[in-house]
Amino acid sequence: MQRLILYTPLADESRRLQQAVRSRMAAAGDEELQYLSFADAEAAAREIQTNGATLIGWDVSTEAARRALLPARAVCRSAFLLAIAERDTSPLLFLTPGIGPDSLVLRPVEKGEAERAAAEMAAELFRQAADDRRSFVIHSREGNRTVLYSSIYYFEARGRKIYLRLENQEIGFAGTLEQLETRLPPNFRRTHRSFVVNTDKIDRVLLTENTVVLWNGLSVPLSRSYKKEIKELPYG
Repeated sequence: MQRLILYTPLADESRRLQQAVRSRMAAAGDEELQYLSFADAEAAAREIQTNGATLIGWDVSTEAARRALLPARAVCRSAFLLAIAERDTSPLLFLTPGIGPDSLVLRPVEKGEAERAAAEMAAELFRQAADDRRSFVIHSREGNRTVLYSSIYYFEARGRKIYLRLENQEIGFAGTLEQLETRLPPNFRRTHRSFVVNTDKIDRVLLTENTVVLWNGLSVPLSRSYKKEIKELPYG
């Protein structure tokens, strides 16, 4: 799910931006968007650091707000950032590497400005959605990492984490296979309660050995529950 996190202490401004974004999204398609608005900068920053964001709208007019944004921005560096500023706020205060906004609106944020900002946000959402169809995005406190689906061999649930396996590397991240399966394209299939495999990477299926062999010599277990489905797939 795409997530827009907005921090502004002005209720009318928040409502105007929210209406503009939702109107734009409704007109452009059915891309799902979770919209969370905060009047407290620290609370908004905690939300971003804990659960991530695709889009961020942030009042950068005060030093306290800019300071709160910095750690959240570090976690979600790839998120589209809309800076909201007073007309007398010096750009030197927020056009910095630590903040790096992608767009800017100046107060008062009237309907026209809100609609322009919403159009830019919607365009970014659809661009990212197109990327998501080709790539898997790993969200973490260190930032976001994008991995092409075509380079992934399998996902394994191990301990309390999921491990994404590339040819010579694995990457761990938080989650469950049940949550993961809702994000993956149809060529990713369960072979076992702990494994989801990219069927494009399957070399052969050894039914008597309960094993799926992948193109680089890696193998994953095949449980009885998934044998029929995997056997009938046009893999490779």
